[in-house]
Amino acid sequence: MAFMLYTDKKMRNPANTRLTFNGVGNLDVVLYFGSSQSDEVLSPETDAQIILKPVNLIKKWQPNKYYDYGNIIEPSNPNGYIYQCITPGRTGSKEPRWWVDYISGVSGSAWFKVLGEAFRHTDIKISLTQAGLDSAVGGEGIELGDQLQGGRAIPIYMRVVNKSYSLRNDFTDACRGLATNSTITTTTNVYAD
Repeated sequence: MAFMLYTDKKMRNPANTRLTFNGVGNLDVVLYFGSSQSDEVLSPETDAQIILKPVNLIKKWQPNKYYDYGNIIEPSNPNGYIYQCITPGRTGSKEPRWWVDYISGVSGSAWFKVLGEAFRHTDIKISLTQAGLDSAVGGEGIELGDQLQGGRAIPIYMRVVNKSYSLRNDFTDACRGLATNSTITTTTNVYAD
């Protein structure tokens, strides 16, 4: 299976779906990091520690690119807002003028509307304890150790913050997520014929 985030301590349900948080304020969630395969070992490739950190997933507008309905982007020169494709199509060579209060712009055959202030990785706090979320800094990673053995779940407490206090939705195209630094997974058991 490899090391990943799970929604349960027994690591039976991968957390490969998006969190639904379209409200305002804070949402606290606990996920579990590990591998359900007890013979797998995770090690950092170059760093001293395995680090889990919030990351930006938002993509920048590109010329001559096809966008599907629901794709979320930000301008190539970010203005603090995110935009959703409402009419699928291929963009032209010229970037639209990005408005912040209504249907934002047309480029080629693709139309975009403003969703609101941009979601950022700094809107996510993570900690190894629930109490640690109060002092955690948004966007900073946590160290998980220099080697992790599969079969054991590590609770990851996460606080997602919507600072703009406006209803937003990145369900169709995630704008932020969690990722590890460069790691390698090995197997401890070698079976001979």
